[in-house]
Amino acid sequence: MARRLIAGQRVGRLESEVLDRLWQVTTPVSGRELAPMLSPPERAYTTVMTILSRLMAKGLVERELIDGTYRYRAAGTPEELAAQAIERLVASVTDRGAVLAHFVERIEDPSLIDDLRSALEQLGPK
Repeated sequence: MARRLIAGQRVGRLESEVLDRLWQVTTPVSGRELAPMLSPPERAYTTVMTILSRLMAKGLVERELIDGTYRYRAAGTPEELAAQAIERLVASVTDRGAVLAHFVERIEDPSLIDDLRSALEQLGPK
């Protein structure tokens, strides 16, 4: 797995693999449970914990204490994390409407406009 961009955050190869594994599991996992899920070579527990800490700092992973053990899960699906990143960007400016207008003006893919229209219609009037 190569480096990639997830929700506006650059992640390394191992970070990317950890996220992929967390998206595959249905319940939060401990660092010790996660380590053997990763591709060879076998990773030291401390390495896995360092990666989890980095992903938490990037807002991509969440941790909770369950029965005295920290367990980790992705902070959302790839789509949810991307939406959260967009929300943070829009919230960081004074004129959010202008940002959204510029964004829509720059869209070159007509199917994306259709997707936006559909999403707005599904929300209904507010």
